[in-house]
Amino acid sequence: MTDPSPPRRLDVPSLVAGVVLICFGTLLLLDRVDVLNLRFAAVGPMVCAALGAILLAAGLSRRS
Repeated sequence: MTDPSPPRRLDVPSLVAGVVLICFGTLLLLDRVDVLNLRFAAVGPMVCAALGAILLAAGLSRRS
């Protein structure tokens, strides 16, 4: 009998990127249906923060 394959490690950068994309898409959808009123002055920093979170998660996952 062979051993089952070892459990896969969690890919933190991919997880963070997925969560960020879902949140950003939700915000854009809420803006589209007039629940929120987003302008570039609000969206620009959100995009920068999202990219920063992804880069931070990628950098931290390389350390471990």
